[in-house]
Amino acid sequence: MLVAQSHIDLHNIRNSIERTKKLSDNVVGIGPLGIGLDGLLTWIPGAGELYSVGAGCLLLFDGVRARAAPMVLLQMFAILAIDTLAGAAGSIGKIADVLFTGHKWAADMLLKHMEDTIYFEGTRKEAANSPEYKDVLSRIRAGKEKRRVVFLG
Repeated sequence: MLVAQSHIDLHNIRNSIERTKKLSDNVVGIGPLGIGLDGLLTWIPGAGELYSVGAGCLLLFDGVRARAAPMVLLQMFAILAIDTLAGAAGSIGKIADVLFTGHKWAADMLLKHMEDTIYFEGTRKEAANSPEYKDVLSRIRAGKEKRRVVFLG
C-alpha cells in the first residue's frame, strides 16, 4: 500500500524516517555534532550524490506515505536539494555537506509535522460519529488547537 492505512503503518513510517536520519547524519557522534554516510561518502566522487539523492527520495516517499502536507514536502525537497548540491560543489562544498545535516533537518521536519497531525483510521464518515473526533473538532473550532486531521481510510 502506498499511503498509510493504519497507525501501525504510521509507526513503521516513523521508524523508517528515524533510521534514514541516523544513517545519513549521525552514525558517529562527536560531541554535539555527528557524521553519517552522507558526510563520509561525499568524499568519493559520485557516491555522495547518489546516497544523498537516494536517502532524500526515501524521506520524501515516507512523507507521501504519511500524507504530509504538500508545503512540508516542498520544504523538505528544498533542504534535500541543497544538501545534495553542496556535496557536488568542490572541496568547500564537500566540507559544507559534512557540516550541513540536511537529511536530519528534513526528517525532523517531517516527524514534527506527523506529531502535529491527528490521524483517524477509516473514512471521515466513519470517524464523524466517534467521540474522539467530535472532541478534536470542537477544540480546533474553538481555537484551542491548530492541528491537521487526516483520515486513513
